[in-house]
Amino acid sequence: MKFLSFIPICGLISGVIALLLLYILIRRFRNREKGITTYITNILCVLLFSLLSATLLLTYGNFKNYKHFSYKKPVFSIVCQLKQPNWFVLEIIPEDESKENREFYRVKGEQFILEGHIVKWRDFLSFMGMKPIYQVTRLSGRYIDIEDERKKERTIYEINKTTEFWKYMMRYGKKIPGIDAVYGTASFTYPEEDDTLKLFVTNTGFMIK
Repeated sequence: MKFLSFIPICGLISGVIALLLLYILIRRFRNREKGITTYITNILCVLLFSLLSATLLLTYGNFKNYKHFSYKKPVFSIVCQLKQPNWFVLEIIPEDESKENREFYRVKGEQFILEGHIVKWRDFLSFMGMKPIYQVTRLSGRYIDIEDERKKERTIYEINKTTEFWKYMMRYGKKIPGIDAVYGTASFTYPEEDDTLKLFVTNTGFMIK
């Protein structure tokens, strides 16, 4: 069991102990038991365990928030095998599959773009551990200058077909309870020969680094 999983457990146990001590304190008041030292000790113990419970639960909540906002899952490794002016060769290696499934693409342009879809959950569901649903669909080339984009030859490859599920989600997904948005996402950058990049999916879209 991970260490962080003990934090909310300890927080809840401390909260239960505080409630039990508070119950004992109330009974003593009702029974009009004597002993000011006992009352003071009981009150201090209630405050101590209440503070400990609140501190542990708030700490765990902050860790969960940090984990949510820093979520980053690797999808592909991207290796530039060869680079020439206005074209290059990329090797795409899925992170969660055998390296035998690697693919090579000859891309025309100065940069490359990876596009896809993503389902972003509402914040409270993300906080509860729901991860974004995504699909990488296309790889294409990109020129910096707009005139080059209009006039020069470009390439585009299909990484995955857009399924009926994604067609439906793009049209109606935002109406489903718990979903914040469904949209297209893309990330682009320069390739460098013999350099390895990674495509990550985050809570809000794709990132190449």
